[in-house]
Amino acid sequence: MIDFIDECSYDFQRLGYKKNKAKKYNIELLSLSVNNDKDSKNLGFDKGDYYIINSPLVNYLDKKCFDYTSQLLKERLNFLIKQYRIKLSKKTLIVGLGNPEIWSDRLGVEVCNNLNLQLLNKNVFKFCPNVYFETGIKTFDLVESIAKRLNCGFIIVIDALCTNSISRLGCSFQLATSGMTPGSALSIGNKKICQAELGIPCFSIGVPFMINTQSFGFKQDIMLAPKDIKENVKNVSYIISKAIEECLK
Repeated sequence: MIDFIDECSYDFQRLGYKKNKAKKYNIELLSLSVNNDKDSKNLGFDKGDYYIINSPLVNYLDKKCFDYTSQLLKERLNFLIKQYRIKLSKKTLIVGLGNPEIWSDRLGVEVCNNLNLQLLNKNVFKFCPNVYFETGIKTFDLVESIAKRLNCGFIIVIDALCTNSISRLGCSFQLATSGMTPGSALSIGNKKICQAELGIPCFSIGVPFMINTQSFGFKQDIMLAPKDIKENVKNVSYIISKAIEECLK
């Protein structure tokens, strides 16, 4: 399972992959746009814009590093909102995916818990659908029903990701305009929460809190999480929720 676009084996460098350094905290800014069906098929990722912030010190430094990382995420989110001509005068739905009982999978839930709707405009709503094995209802169906009932014009989906790199655990943020498939690793047949399926822009924000040990040569597929997972999730959820609040005020 590959969640980060720059961890695929395809040579994405020729597609315009960019890597820059931020001014502080040794942060890397990575970006790649997938514009056609051929590149999408070769990469194994849907068409869209992908933006990654690698903030390696975010779980070791103080609130200043959190706020700077959040500022970078907010700037990119604002840029993409303008680029895709999203009208924030219409209703926005924030969807927090994941299992609230498992810290390595509760990022989306934690972000929604942090979001203060009183600070945002009246057109912002949040929803945590829980996981299929707890509800018996596919997440896409729940999101589709609520989005249609509210007549939303924009969706942001937040979830924990999986990575092949230990250095990315709890500190690498991927923002994508291609949406997200709930429970993609479980093969339960969920549709992707994306513009093609719902008819409205659907952005995703994810951070890895699990690593696939097959990338280290293990025969069995084991998921490992950071030792200080609870603190890591709380730090990252603050960063994401602050960025979203600043964009949607």
